[in-house]
Amino acid sequence: MTLETRAKFVQVIAIVLIIFSLLWALASYPAINLPARFILDMSDWPIDSLSKPLTRDMMWMSSISAGLLVAISVFFYGIVAPAVMRADMPIIKTTIVAMMLWFVVDSVGSIAAGVTSNAVFNSLYLVLILFPLIGIKSKVS
Repeated sequence: MTLETRAKFVQVIAIVLIIFSLLWALASYPAINLPARFILDMSDWPIDSLSKPLTRDMMWMSSISAGLLVAISVFFYGIVAPAVMRADMPIIKTTIVAMMLWFVVDSVGSIAAGVTSNAVFNSLYLVLILFPLIGIKSKVS
């Protein structure tokens, strides 16, 4: 895969995650939080709590988490994708390490909380995020 194709892939994933984040951020607004309730219920498979209102803590933590995810997604679009185009290995390697650490912390915590299905979804996200980053060769010889 060319560097340009890899960079475009990173940008597409970033856009998808930005949209996902904005839908998740609706959790704090009970009148319009159905998309957020769907995301949260799907993450704790099976879908069986969609009609239940979110607790204050769930709305609050969703706002924080969605805000962090949207920020990370913007970094992916504006920093990681251009770094992929340049084969900027320090940024690419740091991104890989950061995403692996996110995966471990989030997935282990999800399993400890009894939400193993979130760890499964995390695995899918991790593959999508790392796919364009793995195997890039530095342009410096």
